[in-house]
Amino acid sequence: MDEQDVDTEKEQGPLVTVVIPTYNRAHLVSKAIVNACDQSYPNLEIVVVDDGSSDDTAAVVKAVDDPRVKYIRHARNKGLPAARNTGIRAARGEYLAFLDDDDAWDKRKIAKQLRVIQGVDACLTAAISNGRLLRRHHKTIVSLDDLRRGSFDPSSLMAKTSVLREVLFDENLRQGEDWDAFIRIAQRYTIGWLAEPLLFYNAGTHARMTNEAKVLAGPELERRTAMLHKHRSFFGEKWFRRHCAEAFLGFIGTRRNKLGCIGYAVERCGVTPVARVLVHKVYRRLFPGAVMGEGLRALFRRPMGAETGSPLTAAVVANRSSVRS
Repeated sequence: MDEQDVDTEKEQGPLVTVVIPTYNRAHLVSKAIVNACDQSYPNLEIVVVDDGSSDDTAAVVKAVDDPRVKYIRHARNKGLPAARNTGIRAARGEYLAFLDDDDAWDKRKIAKQLRVIQGVDACLTAAISNGRLLRRHHKTIVSLDDLRRGSFDPSSLMAKTSVLREVLFDENLRQGEDWDAFIRIAQRYTIGWLAEPLLFYNAGTHARMTNEAKVLAGPELERRTAMLHKHRSFFGEKWFRRHCAEAFLGFIGTRRNKLGCIGYAVERCGVTPVARVLVHKVYRRLFPGAVMGEGLRALFRRPMGAETGSPLTAAVVANRSSVRS
């Protein structure tokens, strides 16, 4: 770091690297780049890692007129974990945040996480999708027990770059590489939590690894449970079987052979985990505004439609308006 860089850091705060991995999404990546450029915190470098795209991604990225944007291209497609690792290795910032090319941030996301991360090694923030909070968390720390119950979105993560260089993403995992990384970070370091919903997760129907499950049969979904098998002893049998059942029953409502899929999940995971997953899916279908972890009893203590004027709804609307369209 030269003298000018030191002066800039004193004036603007530490350099933060934003890593945007992308693959064949020229139609989406420019919005993600502009969204990162529009952060209220200015001392950023934005590293776009093109994982061997065959579309116009290179031209789209290079057309962005901002000197903070840097473009790195893989000669061949290596997968999302490898693209994230390339960004980690290239980062010059003291801190690093990931933004998937189809997600968006509140303009204050980086600035607010920087305040939280001063006392910890990494920080996750709440996320919303289609006006719904994806996960409610009531503590200031994300513990290993929290990660046994479920994961958080990678676009909500900020961490010390040194931590991510030590952990890296497992390039052998096709699905759940972010969850795996969060577990390994939490086993060595402290992850803080920012409850304000500063991430807008895109749950659209565009091609995503998550949506890939729609066209896969039970046995073909086995490879998507590799992360769960890797951490089976960490999860314990209760949560391991529950999460496997969730993987096998993904998009069950749109599948033709529903009974066959359910039967396969029962055979692999047992009756109780499958029943719990199906009940949870019905519950979410009947009450789409409910928050994960809220519980059935909490729902029925509240009059129907009471969430319309809730503080959460107000926060969602306020945050939506601050994201560049």
